[in-house]
Amino acid sequence: MPTLGRYETGASEDSMASHKTKRHEWHLTTRGWTRSLGERGIRIRLFQKRKGGNFYRAVWRSDRGTPDRRCLHTTDRSEAERIGRDLLAALLRQEDVQPVGPVGLQYLLNRYQSESATFLDNAESTKEEAATRGKLLVAHFGTNCDVRTLNEDDVLAYIQRRLAGGIKYQIGGVEKVTGKVRMRSPQADLKLLLAALKWSTTVRVGQGKRLLEFHPLAAVRLPHEKNPKRPIATWERFQKMRTAAQRLVAKAEAILADPTQKVVTHATAEANRLKWLRAELALVLFEATGRRRGSVRQLRWEDMTLPAGAEGEIQWRAEADKKRQEWVTPIPVALVEELREFRRKLGAVGGLVFPTLQDPSRPVHEDLLSSWMEVLQDRAGLSKLDGGICHPFRRKWATERKHLPVKDVAAAGGWKDVGTLLTSYQQADRETMLAVMSEPKKVTEAVALGS
Repeated sequence: MPTLGRYETGASEDSMASHKTKRHEWHLTTRGWTRSLGERGIRIRLFQKRKGGNFYRAVWRSDRGTPDRRCLHTTDRSEAERIGRDLLAALLRQEDVQPVGPVGLQYLLNRYQSESATFLDNAESTKEEAATRGKLLVAHFGTNCDVRTLNEDDVLAYIQRRLAGGIKYQIGGVEKVTGKVRMRSPQADLKLLLAALKWSTTVRVGQGKRLLEFHPLAAVRLPHEKNPKRPIATWERFQKMRTAAQRLVAKAEAILADPTQKVVTHATAEANRLKWLRAELALVLFEATGRRRGSVRQLRWEDMTLPAGAEGEIQWRAEADKKRQEWVTPIPVALVEELREFRRKLGAVGGLVFPTLQDPSRPVHEDLLSSWMEVLQDRAGLSKLDGGICHPFRRKWATERKHLPVKDVAAAGGWKDVGTLLTSYQQADRETMLAVMSEPKKVTEAVALGS
């Protein structure tokens, strides 16, 4: 074992001499920080080759002569210590976690997307989106990029290229090129990569081996968009869009009521009537329940309990939920009556609320719901919200309920994570801020002293 340096804390030589360096403590040498973990038999030394640089680890084992040295790809002492302790614990359990060699990016993503239980639990749309993000990562870094060598500079380079656009990739044999995007797009791509890397450190690929020895990007913090676009819909917007839908339905019904029109015209008009009735119903559900587009499109009439003149409930199935969780939401009488009326107009008894024309057993695609909303806002003379079509109604729903217990709002709206609800959905508004600024209660001496 090489002799370790003394503390370099600015103290005098006498005081330094009186404090003997302990190898199990972090201490600063002329090259950087270092410390040792473990005892005789198995010992790990963590060290820097230069101040401010990456940490390395050297493993000494009594049954091996030459120490095994590897870079940890982090400049953070706490992270280096965590990696070192994890490795030491594995070695003490006689689980030598030596890597299997180079791990290609495409190979890693393929295994993660086909074997990770957490990933496989996602909705199909989420998995499809992840597959596309994986193609972008591979297009930039390369199919055989050894993920063990990735570092923060690689991450920053990807972000810059993704923001600028121009990455060529293929889907179904068709070449596509990315356009300019905002920070949330590369952030989502890299979250997939980080998740795959973290998963790979837990995967055994043989006796005493794991796919990756350590997470090469564990210490990297992804940059966040300073001014994320989170548009929120308004009540007036909802009313205008609903009026536009009702006018389209009325237009179709006028054609159906005209006996001089041809049969084929009647058939087209009936299809339009049903389409715009369903578009209005989707709009009502977005505004009244605050649910995600994916959950709304997969609703079935059997999921709704709609008793006449009484409160009802909607069961949101786990397989249709982004987080794969089932929710049962009570709904007020007014919404029950609206849904009963829609069911009557649509002539529905059971089955999907939003079926495809070609196959009633399959729900419409999410993009079709969005295209309906785009038509309605266009017919209503409204400009498109920059950053969303359906989701602004979810933010509207959450913001309108800020005065209610957050736990109940999260459960009613389908948020598993209360923090996401508070951070990304509920927004500050002038009325609430004014109420905060107008708070009459004052902290008095009696209150402050608890008397």
